Amino acid sequence: MKTQDYYYWKAKKEGYRSRAAYKLLQINKKFGIIKKDYHILDLGSAPGGWSQVAVELGAKVVAVDLNPMKEINGVIFIRGDITSESIREKIREIKDKFDAVISDASPKITGNWDLDQFLSIELARHAFNIAKEFLKPGGNFVVKMFQGSEFEKAYREFRRYFKFKKLHSPPASRKRSAEIYFIGKGFNPKPKN
Repeated sequence: MKTQDYYYWKAKKEGYRSRAAYKLLQINKKFGIIKKDYHILDLGSAPGGWSQVAVELGAKVVAVDLNPMKEINGVIFIRGDITSESIREKIREIKDKFDAVISDASPKITGNWDLDQFLSIELARHAFNIAKEFLKPGGNFVVKMFQGSEFEKAYREFRRYFKFKKLHSPPASRKRSAEIYFIGKGFNPKPKN
């Protein structure tokens, strides 16, 4: 419980909208996903912790979420569902290619572990399909998934499109959490088998 409190209070103190901000800071420090002047697409962005971090790192951000998100300087926010077709048009109206696509999206937790895990993988797949469409060749992708029966299959699907691929659990993730992040760098639109 202590770790959760530590990052929760640290976020409050340092002005981040969520403890998730530290996950992205840690991922970025280790893998260099976001660089200055990058264009970032943040999927499932509310309340805005990851968008805040991306802007701090010098990126320009387009953020998408079903839930409202308070304004952040340097972020264009689209309210919409990442699983709907129409969201792609809205993104395209702003920008058609991004240096990185990041997603910390979580399903609404039902308490039924198998269902939650399945929904998490479905969300990750939606984020990945958007990434395939909007990532520049050579671009980076980060997505959260819950570990479970579907997770290996999704990992095998995603990894074919990236030069560098890794599963990573940042220190800011709760110890008991089943979440893990897929990190992909060097996007190749024509996948390897």
